[in-house]
Amino acid sequence: MLKQFPFTPILGWSVSRFDTFSYCKRKYFYTYYGKADREFPLAKINELKALTSEALTIGSLAHDVIEAILKRLQKSTDVIDETRMKDFVKAQVQKYMLDKVFSEVYYKEKDTIDESYIIDSVFNAVMIFVNSERFQWVKQLPESSKKQWIIEPGGYGETRIQTDRGELKAYCKVDFMLPDGKDIYILDWKTGKADEYKHRKQLIGYSLFASFHFENKFDRIIPILAYLKGEYSEVVPEISQADIENFKDDMYAETRAMQQLNRDIENNTPVDKDEFTQTDSESKCKYCEFRELCGRN
Repeated sequence: MLKQFPFTPILGWSVSRFDTFSYCKRKYFYTYYGKADREFPLAKINELKALTSEALTIGSLAHDVIEAILKRLQKSTDVIDETRMKDFVKAQVQKYMLDKVFSEVYYKEKDTIDESYIIDSVFNAVMIFVNSERFQWVKQLPESSKKQWIIEPGGYGETRIQTDRGELKAYCKVDFMLPDGKDIYILDWKTGKADEYKHRKQLIGYSLFASFHFENKFDRIIPILAYLKGEYSEVVPEISQADIENFKDDMYAETRAMQQLNRDIENNTPVDKDEFTQTDSESKCKYCEFRELCGRN
């Protein structure tokens, strides 16, 4: 069982949070502090925050379908019928798209979203995993392992990471964590292009997540990036103690940088919106869901 934490308002570090902070401080404000805005209604900010995109939809649904497959695998190793799987994917896509607004349509880049493209992309990503050697390996794991699988755990993956300068709150949500003897594997699904620096950073965070929650119960933690586009491929980086210490130093510095825009650090209260500066690179704005609010659409 994963450890649980009482609620605390203090800012929690994550790869995605600091990515947003680095991308554009104003986007960061709308993403995490929209209720503090005095210029635009919270309903409008939340509407834009809820926008999805084709790429986000494909990634999210591929995760959902793989989650269903792994939970089925805990009960049955029967061969997956591709026709039935395609029907399942189609149903999941149609259900998902019922109440979603796509940024491509909202900002008039497209008239409509091609549902068949979404279905095919999700199905292809899923079948790339199902037809991989890794899936066959997972299927053959003993029942003792399957009972301990952690598949897309609820919540945000809250954890604590101990640094030389104190304990920090962090969010490192894993996709799939499974033991095999004295080893524990962490698999992270990727349906988009590789980003070596960002993805490696995520894997180090996942490794520390596992170490914290299981208190070094396992001899080895083996994090794996599983790419599901084109053909199945994996990246299994070697993570040294020096990598971990550098990660902790970076995480501490990044947390402190984000807290510079807190008026009250303990309560995670932001300074005024004007201090959350807009990016100087307006080319980034065409990918931002909040560009309507900045007048850069």
